[in-house]
Amino acid sequence: MGYQYNAKLRSAEILYTEEGKARQIRRAERPEDYFATLYGFDFEE
Repeated sequence: MGYQYNAKLRSAEILYTEEGKARQIRRAERPEDYFATLYGFDFEE
C-alpha cells in the first residue's frame, strides 16, 4: 500500500482474487490530487 510521505503520489492498487483475476481498487494519484487541498491553485487555467 502506498502512503502520503514527503509528497509522494500513491500508485494504483490492484487486488488479485483467488480465481486469478485482477481488479483495480484504487487509481493512481495525479498532481491535481496532491494540490487539490491548496487554495488558489487551478489546473484548468
